[in-house]
Amino acid sequence: MLVAWSAHAGDGTAQSVDALVTSALANNAELKAYEAEVLAARGQRTQAGFFKNPEVTVEIGGREVRDSENILQGSGTTFSLTVMQTLEFPGKGTLRKAIANKNVEIAELGLEQFRLSLAAQVRLLAYEYLAASSGAKAAETVYGQSKAVADQLGSGGDFGARLQLETRLVQASLVELGARIKEASLRAEQARTRLNALLGRPQNLPLRITSPFTPPAATFDRSAVVFAAQNGNPLLQIRRKELERSARELTATRLDIAPDFAIGPFFSRDVAGDTEQNLGGAISATLPVWDWNIGNIQNARARLAVAEALRVKAERDTEAEVLGLIKAYELTRRQLAMLPQGLLRDVEEASTLAETQFRNGSIGAQLYLDAQAAYLNSLQSSQEAVLDAWRAALDIGLLSGGRLESSKEAKR
Repeated sequence: MLVAWSAHAGDGTAQSVDALVTSALANNAELKAYEAEVLAARGQRTQAGFFKNPEVTVEIGGREVRDSENILQGSGTTFSLTVMQTLEFPGKGTLRKAIANKNVEIAELGLEQFRLSLAAQVRLLAYEYLAASSGAKAAETVYGQSKAVADQLGSGGDFGARLQLETRLVQASLVELGARIKEASLRAEQARTRLNALLGRPQNLPLRITSPFTPPAATFDRSAVVFAAQNGNPLLQIRRKELERSARELTATRLDIAPDFAIGPFFSRDVAGDTEQNLGGAISATLPVWDWNIGNIQNARARLAVAEALRVKAERDTEAEVLGLIKAYELTRRQLAMLPQGLLRDVEEASTLAETQFRNGSIGAQLYLDAQAAYLNSLQSSQEAVLDAWRAALDIGLLSGGRLESSKEAKR
């Protein structure tokens, strides 16, 4: 079983991985942008439900009345007022609102997808930070032991060629240990800064993660996870909503050629000697004579075909990816199960014992170095296996829309 380890840096507040996820979902700046996109889509839906404003036309000017011999009979003014309300052809408004509804649903699914992705990112970065910090700490310990041994051997008086060679081998190992420390520390620092960015915290703020570095315990039923992915994957649902929206857009484009009507009252008053007043109603409509919207219909039909192709591709890719991730997860769990109980603790104790024995002259430099390398390599390999398990488990959760179906839950 892997040794649980908590990273402590500076005076930062200690938090569990779950607490980090909660903090990211509350403070992440990009998440706020996705939430604003949902509000924008809802605003467009509200706007789509309104009638067009009426149009008011006012005409005023001079008026002359002449007889057939062009003799002026009178002059005065002319005035007219028309109020027209546009009424869309039946179905246009319903389709516009349906398209706006789909935009809202797509924006909400995009928000859900980002929430799941953000939570998975934070979890994985937290475990990467724990692993890198633990690896750096172990390498620092071995470096300190090896440097002390090399200093002790080098401080002696005359010694033979064998002891001199062993001293040089231990000193040479410090180069590789220094590189290990640098790489692990750099990984820890990169994970810390990326986590702080996702959490909306200052970059100089340290991390203290209290959760143990252990592999995920979930087991997955293939058919249950595939079913959950087909029905709960936000990206796949977005593709389906886009297909539905494209179908409505094609219908709306075909309906665009149907005439809209403008109806309203009018009033006119002409004064030129005599006074003439008119009161009545007016109606206007467009006639599809030249433009039958053929180009836009072809464009909408092509976009519908694209949406259908993307939906089919997304369904196939999702199923293939889920099955591949489950296989990778099972193989990683099998790899971890092959580790004997307490292996890392035993190997760590062996590295410490090797130092003592080497100082006493009971073992040579090569066995000492092999013991230290075995400890660091086994620690790194086991950590990578745990991280691989978390990556697969988090990706499965992301593809299934956060519905992690374990075998026990599937049976219920």
